[in-house]
Amino acid sequence: MPFNTIIFDFDGVLSAYDRPARLADISRITGLDAATVLERIWGSGFEDAADSGKCADDAAYLKGFNEHLGFQLSRDQWIASRAAAMQHWPDMHELATSLEAHCKLAMLTNNGPLTKIVFDRLAPETAKLFGDRAFFSCDFGTKKPDRKIFEQVADRLGSKPAHCIFIDDKQRHCDGASGAGMTGIRFTGIDDLKSRLEQLGVMKGSA
Repeated sequence: MPFNTIIFDFDGVLSAYDRPARLADISRITGLDAATVLERIWGSGFEDAADSGKCADDAAYLKGFNEHLGFQLSRDQWIASRAAAMQHWPDMHELATSLEAHCKLAMLTNNGPLTKIVFDRLAPETAKLFGDRAFFSCDFGTKKPDRKIFEQVADRLGSKPAHCIFIDDKQRHCDGASGAGMTGIRFTGIDDLKSRLEQLGVMKGSA
């Protein structure tokens, strides 16, 4: 089967994501312990709702974040805490760039409107690579692993799901993509990914 489109997750695939580091940074600013921050933001369901498009825009997101947190983080503080959790992976970007000549590239991440608005500041290399094919779940009214988001992304790309490969570090997201007709690859490391892509015929071996 010919594949012409490859869709990458962001956190955990194109960039490391260390939520404990993010919690520690918010704790440092607010004086709240990490467990409290985790429960108020992620345990409350707020972040899931934001990822699913329940916040009208980035300002509404930050307002809701602070209401749940019980502390007024500035926009710059929020951005800094998000950045503290991230580490750019150049080798993954080099791999994606090598595929660009013969495959359409896209990115699909479960993230809300503030991450989307400041993405070029958080991840400039990634934003430049994917451009307007960097998709954020908040724009779709749902999130991975809902098969509908994969169908919508394929439609926006002008690609048939059967011709799409989706790469994510979470198996449930790969399963959602498979349910939409895509080929899902769970990311466990770049060497394994290269091997899988070689098996699927979208890149040649190094030998």
